[in-house]
Amino acid sequence: MSTVPAPAAPGEPPHAGRWQLPGGRNAVGNVRGIIRGALQSWGLGPAEGGLADRVAPLVQDLVVRAAARCRGPLVLRLELHQPARLLLGEIHDAAADRAGPGSHIAAIAVTYGRRRARGGPGWYTHAFVWPTLADPRGYA
Repeated sequence: MSTVPAPAAPGEPPHAGRWQLPGGRNAVGNVRGIIRGALQSWGLGPAEGGLADRVAPLVQDLVVRAAARCRGPLVLRLELHQPARLLLGEIHDAAADRAGPGSHIAAIAVTYGRRRARGGPGWYTHAFVWPTLADPRGYA
């Protein structure tokens, strides 16, 4: 079986941002504002509010789980591929992130778009979350 690379998508390069979150439960408080601010600054338009409302609780849940696994600060990375209507997010252990591989804790991918509805076009989102397996260093 062979794999054929997909043609490069025309259009804008992805928007990306990286934020360091404090350790413990304090990390969760910043997530909603970070996501809203990023989507607004990236000019997402009408999908911004609904997408932020859908993504923020999912990322907050991942951050809570990640905070229990690593005691130090976390790194949240978001990347928006606007032509493909895809928002990617990653959570990393900030201490391991500086050390190199092995810092990845969780990932999320959210597709979004518009579909026709009775009252006019409605927005939809589909989210996919990948928590990693138990950490070999002994974190829960």
